[in-house]
Amino acid sequence: MNQCMRRRLGGGLAWIVLAALTVTGCASSGPLASTKVGQAERAVDEAQQSGASISAPVELRTAEDKLKAARAAMAKEDYDQAIRVAEQAAVDADYARARAVNERAKRMADEMRQNIQTLRQELERLPQ
Repeated sequence: MNQCMRRRLGGGLAWIVLAALTVTGCASSGPLASTKVGQAERAVDEAQQSGASISAPVELRTAEDKLKAARAAMAKEDYDQAIRVAEQAAVDADYARARAVNERAKRMADEMRQNIQTLRQELERLPQ
């Protein structure tokens, strides 16, 4: 076998291996995409349960929209897109949940300050 034929055979074999790896890579992206979409769904659910629809409605809506887009990408078998958008949805949902928790903590702190102020006023009224 001459040098030219070896080069062609090697090049053709390289393309076959590359194509096989690409197909395998795409096939393995499906379960990962499913996992990422599931994680995003849980994150959105947690954000909703934390009260983000009241405290962080814009952020929650963004997360829900991205989750919807991730599901659509899954349906089209565009797994890479589904993974990217699902990860973004999860981050947005986590942010919405954090904002809701922060708002709740602020309200509680305000209530505590108010209670302390009321107690101080009552203490000042007591005879000394």
